[in-house]
Parts: sequence; structure tokens; C-alpha cells
Amino acid sequence: MPRWSRFPGRFAIILLLAAAVFLSLEAINGRLWLNDFRVYYEAARALLNGEPLYGVAHGLSSGFFKYAPVLAAMYVPLALLPYPLAAGIQFALIVFAFIGSVILADRIIRRHVLQGRPESYAPLFLTTLVAGAHLHRELHLGNINALLLYVLLGGLNALVIGRQRLAGLLFGAAILAKPHFIILLPWLLLRWRTKTIGWVMITLLIGLIAPMALLGPAGSIELHREWLHAMAGHNASMVYTGGDAYQMVDTAYSFAHRALFQHLGDFGETATVLIVLGIVAAVFGLLVLRAMRRESTEAGRASHMVQEAFLLFALVPSLTVTDTNHFLFAAPLVLLVLHRLLSTDKPVWLAFAAIPMLLTHGGNWSDVLGPLSDRMTHYGILGIANLGLVIVGALLLKGLNHQQPSKSHA
Repeated sequence: MPRWSRFPGRFAIILLLAAAVFLSLEAINGRLWLNDFRVYYEAARALLNGEPLYGVAHGLSSGFFKYAPVLAAMYVPLALLPYPLAAGIQFALIVFAFIGSVILADRIIRRHVLQGRPESYAPLFLTTLVAGAHLHRELHLGNINALLLYVLLGGLNALVIGRQRLAGLLFGAAILAKPHFIILLPWLLLRWRTKTIGWVMITLLIGLIAPMALLGPAGSIELHREWLHAMAGHNASMVYTGGDAYQMVDTAYSFAHRALFQHLGDFGETATVLIVLGIVAAVFGLLVLRAMRRESTEAGRASHMVQEAFLLFALVPSLTVTDTNHFLFAAPLVLLVLHRLLSTDKPVWLAFAAIPMLLTHGGNWSDVLGPLSDRMTHYGILGIANLGLVIVGALLLKGLNHQQPSKSHA
């Protein structure tokens, strides 16, 4: 149990109390739905009962399961419980995963990036404030993003301390749950972490084979074919071009379309996506290669790898069609930027560049902003702010020498 007098006990205790209040309010107001979790729950029940897993709605009319069959199998234990109890467990898992993610990210930053940085509550609570709107939606929907963030941070921590097998297992589990994180593989290859890549592949293979135990080879192959079809349908359109459906509004492709490509005439969506992905890959690759040339110690290499991973985690919601709660993956980068903002050795430009990005990343409160919230959503301000934070993080990586920082005032 966390202790009030021992860091980071106050952070954990206050967030647990806040989560209990939120849970009570959701129940009192009849809003304890966890509709995304219901999709996992009903999909697991469908798997148990031999019913269709893909192409049918689980729960809401929009509740289509679009994940790997192994994820449905992982939710079978909860599917054996009554839904209210299972939903309560999922809610608690999200809360503990978010608290654990912030604490683990803080430990990684202070140990590997900002050696000598004292313990401080300010970055933890400010990160929660910035991520609050996304965490609220995550808890309301009952999704697995906070859980995956904790898995990814566990993999990163294992990677930088040399436990490549564990890193591969954890990264592989994240990719199985949401294939977006295959973005990690080119980075691991650049960093020549071949053992980690090997264990990622082993994990993926196990995850793909495991459903055969329930379905047999033919049934498993057919289910995986349906999964690939469901994923393709979900990502059929990546560029927002207008209208009231805002699923794609926050992607980097939509920003590029609005800012540039729509002014160039009949510019196809596929070309937009490929160009943006190519630019992102080229810039990130050059950034990593530059960092590798500057590394002279293991500590310096670990510092760079942590920052690179944070950039990749934050990029994922900007490169895929997602809901706003997926921007929780930017929380480690937010925490790193806040640590730098609260230090005495920060670059003079950082406050001017980072503060507007932090405010707009977590500041779209519809109950407070009213019609302005709708305008922010329409123009994809969250997606733009996320890309801005990634650029700030890249500039910090480019300019941060591996040295003992001065102490924080926080």
C-alpha cells in the first residue's frame, strides 16, 4: 500500500481517492457504462460460445471488435463474471495502470535522462492534469490504453537495463493488442536490438497460434482472416476532409491535408498518407542516427533511447485513427517536458513552445469551453498539439547533452 509520507505515496493515494469519487458519480448518474470494455467482454463471451467475433456489434451498434483473437481470449476470465463485477475490475485496472505508468515513467526519466533529478510531486500531478481529459474518457469507456501504456513502459525499462528478452515479450504483447506499435520494430532495428526483436516475433507467433487451442487450426486461420479484414475496414480512411464525423480529425495526415495538400488540387488520400509516413520515418531515423553518433557511454545511450521511445509512443495516436483517450500514450512525453520546464537549466525557448502545446493537449473541456470546444474538435487542435509536443520532444533530444542537470525548484 502507498504511504503518505513516502514518495510517490501522496500521488497514488490522491488519485485513488479521485478515482473512487469519479466511480461513485458515474454510478449515481447512471453513466457507468464502459462501452469499450463491453466490446471486449461480449467478444470473449462470443468466443466461448462459438458465436461470430467480427462483423457483428457487441453492445452498442458501433461496438465492433477489431482486435486479434488472442485479446478476446485474454478477456475470457472476466467474461465468466457478471458484467457489473467485470466492469468494476476493468475500471480498477485502468486506475492502477495509469498511476503505475506515471510513476514508472517518472522513475525512468529521473534515472536515465535527468540523472540527479530529485523526487518531486509537481511533474506527476501536472502530467495527470494535462492527461485528465483523456483519462476521464478512458475510464468512462473502459478501454485498454492505460494498460498498454504500462506494458510499453515496462518493456522500455527492461530494454534500457539490458533485459532484452523481457522487453521483447512486453513489446510483443502490446503489438498483439494494438498492431499500431509495430512502429517500434524499425527503431529497435536501428538500435540493433536484435534479441528484443526476436522475442517480439516469438511473442507474436505465440499470440497467433494460441487461439488454435480453442478453435483448431482451420477455425483459428479463419478468425485471423476476419481480424485482418476488420482492421482494414477500420483504417480504410485516414484523412478528415469535412463533415461531422471527427474520427480522423486528429491524425497527422488530416493536418497535412488541411495545411497543404488540399491547396494542391486533387491530391489522393493514399499519397497523403505515404508522404506523411515517409517524412516521419525519415526525420525520426535521422534523429536516432544523430543521437547514436553522439553516444560515448551506456548512460548516454539509455538517455537517448528513453526519449526516442517516448516520441514513438506519442506519435502512435497521430498516425492512426483513434479516439481521444488514445492520446494517453503521450503522457510519458508530457512528463518529460514538464520535468524540463520545472528545471533551472531549461532552454529559453521551451516555455514559449511547450506551454501552449500542453494547454491545448489537455485543455478541451467541453463543459467549460462550450461552443469553443466544438471548434477545437473541428480543427483537430488535440492532434496539432500532440504533433507540437512531439516536435518539442525531438528538439529536446537534439539539444540535450548527457550531463548532470541542475536541481529542480519543484
